[in-house]
Amino acid sequence: MNQIIDNDLFEAFANASDNIFIYATDCKTNLTRISKKAVSFFGFESEYIHNFSELWIDYVHPEDRNIYTEDISAVHNGTSMYHNCQYRVRNRYGKYVWIECRGSVIKDSTGNPDIFAGIMTRLDNQTKYDNLTHLLTGYELLRNPFNETGALMLIGIDNLRTINSRYGLLFGNKVISRLADILTKEATNAIVYRFQGDEFAVYGKGMTVDEMSEIFKKVFIACGEEDPDTKSVKFSISAGILAFTETDYTPDILSKAELSLAFAKDNSSSHMTIYSAEIEAKQNRKNKVSEELLNCIKNDFRGFYVVYQPILDSLGKTVVACETLLRWKTDNEEIGACYPDEFISILESNGGINDIGYFVMREAIKQAALWQKQFKKFNVSFNVSYMQLEDPKFVPAIIEAVEKYNVDASCIVVELTESIFVADTVMVKNSFELLRKHGIKIALDDFGTGNSSFWMLHNIDVDIIKLDQSFIRGLDKSTNKIDFAIVESVCLMCKRIGCLTIAEGVETEDIQNMINKFGFAGLQGYLFSRPVEVPDFEKFLYSHDMK
Repeated sequence: MNQIIDNDLFEAFANASDNIFIYATDCKTNLTRISKKAVSFFGFESEYIHNFSELWIDYVHPEDRNIYTEDISAVHNGTSMYHNCQYRVRNRYGKYVWIECRGSVIKDSTGNPDIFAGIMTRLDNQTKYDNLTHLLTGYELLRNPFNETGALMLIGIDNLRTINSRYGLLFGNKVISRLADILTKEATNAIVYRFQGDEFAVYGKGMTVDEMSEIFKKVFIACGEEDPDTKSVKFSISAGILAFTETDYTPDILSKAELSLAFAKDNSSSHMTIYSAEIEAKQNRKNKVSEELLNCIKNDFRGFYVVYQPILDSLGKTVVACETLLRWKTDNEEIGACYPDEFISILESNGGINDIGYFVMREAIKQAALWQKQFKKFNVSFNVSYMQLEDPKFVPAIIEAVEKYNVDASCIVVELTESIFVADTVMVKNSFELLRKHGIKIALDDFGTGNSSFWMLHNIDVDIIKLDQSFIRGLDKSTNKIDFAIVESVCLMCKRIGCLTIAEGVETEDIQNMINKFGFAGLQGYLFSRPVEVPDFEKFLYSHDMK
């Protein structure tokens, strides 16, 4: 092994700072040694890694890969002796942080590259005081030895990206400043840091987890109150909390706090999570699933496939439509079974949802073209999230696919899911107007569950409303008068505005009989069929005289 890589000097530099990671690569064997603190921070299996650049590219943020690749390629092909680049990389808990990576090539006596070595510096926290909030920065927290007992709370603003998109970055900064003021007021016995971006850290020497939880509750309430600077817009926060002792390692404490915050944002109805080994295991699974999903996407969508669930007329006799649904099966035994309610949210958080959106769209339209040649015409729908519509190429790609496969556009339905609040109404409205101009129908999926259902209906022209299954299931219970009234009212409203309605979650004949009077254009649910692959779906079509 090259002595420059494997020596005590490397070890000494590697332990010099928690904020700087060093690396060295033997150019002849392509073996890289990276400091142990980097191994812990990024979650590598070892500090010795062959073909490190192939592993590393998956950690680089998708939007920064071109910047990184262009710079590092100049070093590898010999056109440059130096690497100097700033970009975002994913840590072991799936969070992207900014780093500055510098390196240079050392040549041997014959003039050939011998060692490529350098340092990675975290840029998220470099100064003592934050310019916006005037709080201590996360860099100062990283320098804190944590040589005592206490509690740490990491707080993040929920959906700051949506706030920035809707009201502008300056307004977003007012929200950040507002939270800083609230924290300073409520956490009088602790030190408040602006950790990074929209995240704050509250360090409580000698405090307990329960005491820190009480601070969070007060701060959470205050964030929901009106403030002159933030107008009438209220915002919410989430937090991860853990206890620490004088023997705990600072980066591990911060990593566990970040993990707990991420879990709170994804899973906690109380917006607060106290660290536990169980939560870490769940978050580690999420990270493993996320990595495997991205690998499968990169490898020609390996393991992904679509299924189709039929939608029948109000009598349950004729197929009027079907919904295209995504499924994923991995051969990774460590992950095992993974269902849509788990992997879809992960795809939305790791950016893979856009690539998958193209995959599902193409599969649905391509299959619709085949069925239109073979069976009576019926609508084929597929789901689209707001995040996908933010991609300016996506809507034109739908139109292009319809034209490429020569599909009757009036039988293609784009369903907008309600998983996220729509910040840019104009963009969505323009996207849907373009689709409808080409004959493609628009549906609102899971209607009634999101916080923007009626707001969306007021602002955007749609053809179909799919009433969420939570209102349909249980209608046969005599005590469920509220759901009955909601279903009846939505159907009446849709008739008046000229929208078709589809009932999701029809699972019993009693429910089917109860909703017949409402005039649904379509019924969808396990009473008729579960989502199935093409061969079984076609059997269903034959059995319902669709030939």
